[in-house]
Amino acid sequence: KRTIINTFNNVATACAECERLYMTPIPLLYTRHTLKFLTLWMAFMPFAFYDVFATSWNHTGMIPAICIICFLFFGIEEIAVSLEEPFSILPLNELVEEFQENAQETIEWMEEEQQVSTKEAPLGIEIGV
Repeated sequence: KRTIINTFNNVATACAECERLYMTPIPLLYTRHTLKFLTLWMAFMPFAFYDVFATSWNHTGMIPAICIICFLFFGIEEIAVSLEEPFSILPLNELVEEFQENAQETIEWMEEEQQVSTKEAPLGIEIGV
């Protein structure tokens, strides 16, 4: 019984920590600044790659290289934005419903065990909690 109560306490503590993380605001200026810097950096990338692709005809190899690099860097930036708010990605409603069902089953099981132990007490001695 104490193990179950300790487990519930641990889960409640974890929920409180998740709530604290959820309520911590992420500055919007940080996200905007990162995106502006990345866009500016990508805009000047062709100038940096001009000499690197001097051997290709009319520097045409530079276009797919810059497209791939932009795709990768903007993808990483989008992943970073998603990781800043993990609760929008996680299926929290399903997890909470499953936890409530498990808690209800545990409470019912504990009540049944208490009733069984009370009925089986020898010599009319009632076993309390």
